[in-house]
Amino acid sequence: MKYFSYLLMMCLVLMGCSDASLDSNDTADRIQREGQTMTATRLLGDYEFRLIVQQSGDQDFIFQPGIRYRGQDANHEIFHSKQLFDIDLEMDEKTILPPRSGTSEELATKLTKDNWYSEEVEITLTPEQVQQLSNGEGNVVLNAGFRSEQSGYNEKKKIIINAEEILSVK
Repeated sequence: MKYFSYLLMMCLVLMGCSDASLDSNDTADRIQREGQTMTATRLLGDYEFRLIVQQSGDQDFIFQPGIRYRGQDANHEIFHSKQLFDIDLEMDEKTILPPRSGTSEELATKLTKDNWYSEEVEITLTPEQVQQLSNGEGNVVLNAGFRSEQSGYNEKKKIIINAEEILSVK
């Protein structure tokens, strides 16, 4: 019986350290809905990330990722490639979107404290992809790739949202 308790304890510890538990730390802090719009936000250190999603047709979605500096300085500079944000749709931990090209150039963007910097991306899905996502079989992942005085490129800066949350905007 003593060994069974020990094995059970070890299994629970290992399950608690699995990748699935780490991914849950990347979920949105707050999700709001207003009509056809869903807004997810997450605070990471001095930065707040936001993803606004509008379903503009049966298969068309407009994504508006954003970042806001919340630190002590009035202005704050970040460095990134041409696209600061990368939006991905994942099913079974694999992307369903075609590969996107990146650039190696480093651009500087000045963030003003408490003001949002955002971009807009429109994505059209196939009817099969919409059906899979509406069944809760996937996630929307927003990654922000930048470096600053407080953060490096390798640090995870993302929000993961169950796709069902986005498709229930209708």
